[in-house]
Amino acid sequence: MIVTFGSINVDLVYLVEEIPLAGQTVLARGSRTEAGGKGANQALAAARDGATVVMVGAVGDDAMAPIALRNLQSEVDISRVVRSKEATGSAAIMIDANGRNMIAVAAGANLVAQSDGVEDELLRNATYVLMQMENHATQIENLIRRVSNHPAKSILNLAPAYRLDRDLLSLVDIIIVNEDEAEALAGWLGCEPRARSLSDALNTGVLRTMGGEGAEAFVDGKEVRVPALRIDAVDTTAAGDCFVGVLAAALDRGLPLDSAMRRAATAAAIACSHPGSQSSIPHKADTDSWT
Repeated sequence: MIVTFGSINVDLVYLVEEIPLAGQTVLARGSRTEAGGKGANQALAAARDGATVVMVGAVGDDAMAPIALRNLQSEVDISRVVRSKEATGSAAIMIDANGRNMIAVAAGANLVAQSDGVEDELLRNATYVLMQMENHATQIENLIRRVSNHPAKSILNLAPAYRLDRDLLSLVDIIIVNEDEAEALAGWLGCEPRARSLSDALNTGVLRTMGGEGAEAFVDGKEVRVPALRIDAVDTTAAGDCFVGVLAAALDRGLPLDSAMRRAATAAAIACSHPGSQSSIPHKADTDSWT
């Protein structure tokens, strides 16, 4: 079982020819509203890849909440998602003609989500606890410490990049970063942004995703590299979250790290080849057909 403590958002998506420059207004060729948030996306990706997933987080008591929970409620245990007086988290996403995106996030209720919603009994039964950085940092820090005292393993997607104490990061079993986040983390640690260098600096597992160049990891003294699948990208919005969620699901059912990374890369490629955030995340059978 995977427990995800994370953000739950509504994505407001605008399709543009080019991402606008500062001060520039562009006309979108279309728009849509759908469920998103790193925590929710990763929880859904893990569930769609066959894992049992419990989501812990918060939404507002507003009209956006049903949209944010639309997909989770049928595939993930959301009994520990609470309602807040704060607005449901939201993100404004612009996607250009090449599938590249620019995102601004308003955290809203995500910042009042309490990590004690992950009760000790849940930690005792979990295999992995999955976290990101779209909730209040104090709550994430508290949960990392609590997980370290239980058999469950922790996965922290350090996204968006946020400076946490080195000793705290060393308690995490696997830290996942993209290239930008790896650069930021390396700057704080005074090392190279490669997975092995980051792992050596923190004395824990690190996985770095590299877009079209694939992904690399250094975990438990073992270095792993996997290539990215070559696809025509339509929308990269949820690809990173899809990778993280499917990786967690694969590890949860006992796949070795290299196999889990290859499966996650395949699922992420499928997500890139379809428009949408959660709507692009593949189900297990879809990923199986590509592997």
